[in-house]
Amino acid sequence: MEKLRPIDEALHDLNQPLTTLQCRLELAGLLNTPEAYKEAVDIGLLECARLMTVVRSMREILRANPEGH
Repeated sequence: MEKLRPIDEALHDLNQPLTTLQCRLELAGLLNTPEAYKEAVDIGLLECARLMTVVRSMREILRANPEGH
């Protein structure tokens, strides 16, 4: 299980940007204003960049442990 700890941590790191993205999109839909949608898009793009960073890290972990897959 110790070998999977880096993947577990990376998956945990995916949770925060996904939650932020979901909440901002939901809020924009509730407010239904151009400003809310623009803010949701701006924040969404930042959170997507964070997600891509975590995914890259997960790929590096997997490549460093070829026996794990």
